[in-house]
Amino acid sequence: MSEKKKSKTLIPLKQRKRKMVFLPDDLCATILSRLPIKVFTSFKLVCKQWNSVVDSPIFRELFIAQHQNTHSSSWSLIMGAVDRTEFLAHYRCNTWGLQRSLDSYISSFIAYKFENQRHYYRRGSVVAYSDAGFVLIDVSSYSYAGSTFEKRSLCVANPVSQECIEIDAPKAFENSGIFRPFGIATRTNNGVVTSYKIVAFSSESYVENLGLMIYSSETGLWSRKLHLHSKSESCPHTISLNGNLHWLSRNNDELVSMDFNATNMASGPFRYTDFPDLEKRVKFARACTTYQGSLMYINIVSQDGSVDNKLCVWRLKSWEWQLISEISTALTETKFDYIPLSINSCDATTAYFLSQKHQRLIAINLRNGERMLHRELELSSGGRILRSLHYSQGSYFYSFVLPQWLYRLPRQQR
Repeated sequence: MSEKKKSKTLIPLKQRKRKMVFLPDDLCATILSRLPIKVFTSFKLVCKQWNSVVDSPIFRELFIAQHQNTHSSSWSLIMGAVDRTEFLAHYRCNTWGLQRSLDSYISSFIAYKFENQRHYYRRGSVVAYSDAGFVLIDVSSYSYAGSTFEKRSLCVANPVSQECIEIDAPKAFENSGIFRPFGIATRTNNGVVTSYKIVAFSSESYVENLGLMIYSSETGLWSRKLHLHSKSESCPHTISLNGNLHWLSRNNDELVSMDFNATNMASGPFRYTDFPDLEKRVKFARACTTYQGSLMYINIVSQDGSVDNKLCVWRLKSWEWQLISEISTALTETKFDYIPLSINSCDATTAYFLSQKHQRLIAINLRNGERMLHRELELSSGGRILRSLHYSQGSYFYSFVLPQWLYRLPRQQR
């Protein structure tokens, strides 16, 4: 055996492995930033160096820059809250790399966290979704002895990373009165969730004094706010976006927003924005959706002095509606019975509609009006599209879209 070969074999195996895996931090960050989030978060367990690299602000900026042009993130369109039905699901995307739909992550998280308890039966139902990738879960706990009610709480969770923080409901509303959580708003700064607020309808009697209670992660306390104006009392579900909550007013002609970023809170956090088609005849009940950080509104609108109707899409910018798309399409026919569901969160040119009568899902190209009928289960680029088998009148749809980065829950104040 040659001296060169012999000296190489005498190097301890542990030392040789250490030399093989060692990389400078900047090179390590460059390599890991090309991987999906679900993959590199698992690599944090490999060694202290990789854990330090992935948790650094430099790596976060590098990853977001690497994926800023992909606009491909996991998302689902879910009907209802307690009995969820997943209408659309998009996954296996470049940003996250999830192998299952978001609703399956939510279901498995709830089953693990709340249904496998030794001394208590705990029932958890999702009541709201956040644009930071969090869900708000309403939790009721019962003892097995007599199945008596024990406690009510809320859980803020990231179903993908399985992080969660449990918050007790105000004691005054545990056994009597109205307490209905309906929204969670998150505030982010430089890729970090700095705080969140939970909003709930509340009343100590069932007939009067309906108001709001707000929980702040910054104080760890619930606070009572002013009574709601009558036109604000609708809110079967909310849209959480950029630190604000949005919902439709009771008469369906205004967008009600809670602006937690407003500097002047003396007049209250509410904003009221009229829809842009109030003076025209519309085909659908008004509803909003989101697309890449913007609030969107879709409807078929009759044109003044013309029999031609247009499929119009607006975007809310600086609290005003901007018309961004207006096309003629076969959708505008009188007998058309489809309702708008959502814009594809990865493709601004595609919107989804559901037929109430025929229980079919179609995708519409917002540039040329072309439509595509989807079957019950149809493969699409990067994931799957699911069609609902049942639709109930009056149902509401929740769009749950994962952001371009994995946000961690902020620490709870005590």
